[in-house]
This record gives sequence, structure tokens and C-alpha cells, in this order.
Amino acid sequence: MSKNNVPGWIALDGSDVNLKINLQNNHYGFLKNQNALPLAQSEFELACKNYPIVFIAANAEGTLLQSVALLGFNQGQNLFVHDDQSWEPHHYIPAYAKRHPFQLGVDAQQQEPLVFVEQSYPGLNHKEGLAFFEGIEPSAYLSQLLHALRTLQVELEQTQHWIMRLKEKGLLVERSIDLTVGNKTERVGGVWVVDTDKLSSLTDEELAQMYHNGTLGLIEQHRLSLLNLDTLAKRATA
Repeated sequence: MSKNNVPGWIALDGSDVNLKINLQNNHYGFLKNQNALPLAQSEFELACKNYPIVFIAANAEGTLLQSVALLGFNQGQNLFVHDDQSWEPHHYIPAYAKRHPFQLGVDAQQQEPLVFVEQSYPGLNHKEGLAFFEGIEPSAYLSQLLHALRTLQVELEQTQHWIMRLKEKGLLVERSIDLTVGNKTERVGGVWVVDTDKLSSLTDEELAQMYHNGTLGLIEQHRLSLLNLDTLAKRATA
């Protein structure tokens, strides 16, 4: 977002200093049709317990990859968001989902990061809740929001650079995943995973370097997460 008047979004730029928000307990319905969500490296440890972590194309050309938590096998299928807009209990909620209803953009005049809030969010009001401004100055809450959104953006970008380094080293391979539960087969294509054969062929020096920079730990979390594919298939066919 680069403009302050983005349709459907309100720029928290001080033009409405009385705006407040009551965050809803269950507000994940906007993700009901998303079968994958971006995931930062810092989330792998928790996310790998609940979801398959895979790598998919981040652009139309397929030249960039990003890590995602796989939430369903088909487009429009999120198996972790319920009809009441709640997330599956006792499951890690990716930061990309938890940032709702906010987005990071750029102030068109100041060319600085700016928080936007979804205009249709039911918790927005002018009477009660968390205030975005104290007088005419950004509140501590708004400052925390800006910091959290900027941190997430940086972490996602850093994670994407890390994934592309793995790809450049030949450590990723593209696969289609087929899982059969009962008499039904679920398939997801265009998925990249770590090539275990290529990984095992690396020298001790290369492996030592990857251990010290944290890459081996992240790869292991990715590999462990793939055990969740069977659970996801059973959930899809339930």
C-alpha cells in the first residue's frame, strides 16, 4: 500500500484521531479460502508441530519462493478456520493471520511506514476500545502495531532470501504430493521441499557452516513438519 486513501482501508495517519478498535475474539473468516499462509523462520519451531511447512512460488513467474504453512490441499480450502471464524483450538496461529485487521503501507506524503486498518472491521468505533491516538500523537498501541508489522515484513523478506539461497545451492526440489485416505486421494502440486539426497552429499565443512548459522535446524523443522501431511489429508477427507 502506497497511498493514504486505499479503497477498503483506513490510513492511521492522524486524520481521524478519535478512531478506536475492539478486537474480536474470532475474526479469521477472511482466511477461510486461503490454503497456505506465509511463514517466517522464527515461526518454524511452533508451526512445524501443526502444519506442513513447504515452499511455493511467491510470484506469477515462479522465480521467487516463499515458505508457507499448508492449511489445505486445494485453492479455497482452509481446514483450520471454522464457520464461526475461529481458528482450530490449540494450534499455532501464523503471525500473518494474527496481524488482521491491519496492514503495513507507506504514507504517500511522508514516504514513511504507515499502519492501515480494514474499514469494514466490526470492532472499529469512536467510543470505546484501544485508541490509535492520544490527542494528536500516535498511542503506544499504534506504535506497537507499527513495530510488529515492520518486524513481520522484515522477517518474511529475510526468510525469502534464505529460501532462495537454498534453491541456488540446489537443496530444494519441486514435487507433487499425493496422499490417499480411504478411497480418496488428495494432491497438491508446485511444492518445493528440501532434497535430502543433495543435503546428505554436502561436505562436513558445508554442514558445519549450516549448523552454526541455524540452517540445519530450520531444515530439520521443515522435514519434521512434513509428517503433518497425513494428518492434513485425514482432516481434508473427514
